[in-house]
Amino acid sequence: MFKKTALVAGIGLALSVTAQADYRWELGGDYSMGQTDTEIKDRNTGANESNNVDSDVGRLSGTWYFENVDTSKGPLSEAAFLDHASNITVFGSDGEVQLSQVGNGNIDDEDGQRYGVESRYVAEGPGWKLSGWLVDLGYNHFEPGDLEIDNYNIGIGNYVTPNTTVVVNYNNSSLNNGGDTDAYSLDVEHMFLMSHGGFKARASGGRTIVSGADDIDTYQLGGTWYFTNNIGIGADYLNTGANGYEIQGWQVNSEWFINEAFALNLAYGQLDPDDIEFTNVRVEQETDVLSLGAKVRF
Repeated sequence: MFKKTALVAGIGLALSVTAQADYRWELGGDYSMGQTDTEIKDRNTGANESNNVDSDVGRLSGTWYFENVDTSKGPLSEAAFLDHASNITVFGSDGEVQLSQVGNGNIDDEDGQRYGVESRYVAEGPGWKLSGWLVDLGYNHFEPGDLEIDNYNIGIGNYVTPNTTVVVNYNNSSLNNGGDTDAYSLDVEHMFLMSHGGFKARASGGRTIVSGADDIDTYQLGGTWYFTNNIGIGADYLNTGANGYEIQGWQVNSEWFINEAFALNLAYGQLDPDDIEFTNVRVEQETDVLSLGAKVRF
C-alpha cells in the first residue's frame, strides 16, 4: 500500500509545481509489477509443472545538483548529461515477491528493501587541466529476505566530446555470509543533437568475477529517440552469460515531459534465460516487468 500511495502523492506534488526552465532538484518515484513464469517438463512422463511468481517494487529518489541545470541544450531528459552536471542522489525501494504462489503455497512471501546513495562529479572550469573528467561513486544496501548485500562502485571517465562520455567502472558486491563478487565494465554514451530532439546511443560491456565459479560476461546496447525535446522512446538489449549459459533481455521505455518541470515514464521489459537441461527434466523460465513512474524538477 505504501508503494502505490507514495507514487500517487508524488504525482500530486508534481502537478502543483509551476513549470520553470532550469532546476536544482529532481524528485522521482516509480512502481513496478513483475511476473516470473517457470515450467518444468519431465522427459519420461511428459508431465508439466508450472509456477507463476508475482512481484511488486516501489522506489523513491531525490537528486541535488551542485549548480542549476541548463535545460536549453537539448531533450529535457538529457539536460543533466548535456550540461555536465555534478549531482548526488539518494534512493530507497521496498518490494515483495509472492512465493506463496509456488507449489502448495507453503512458502512465505519475501520482502526486500534497498537504499543507497550515488553521485557524479564532473570537473569543469576554464583552464582546468582535469576539465571534462568525471568520477562516479555509489553505495547501496539490499536486503532480499534474510540476506544482506552491500554494493560499492566507482567509475572514472571523461567527456571526450561535449556530448560523449566514456567511463570505466568497478563494482564490489558482498553477501552477509561471506561471498562476494568483483565486476568491471566500460560504458559509452553519445547524444546526437538535432534541431528538435535527437538520438541518445549507449553501449556497455563488462565481466563479473565470482570466486570459485565461472566469470560472467555482460553487454548491453540501447538508444533513445527524441521526437521533440519533451518526448522520447527508447529500447535496450541485454545479454549475459557464463560457460555457455545465457540470459537475454530487452526493454522498451518512454518518457514524456508534460511541461519543463514534470514528466511521466513507462517501461516494459522481459528476461529470457536459456532452458536448463537436466537428465530427465527441462526447465523453462521467463520474466516480464512493467513500470510506471513520474518525476518533478524545481
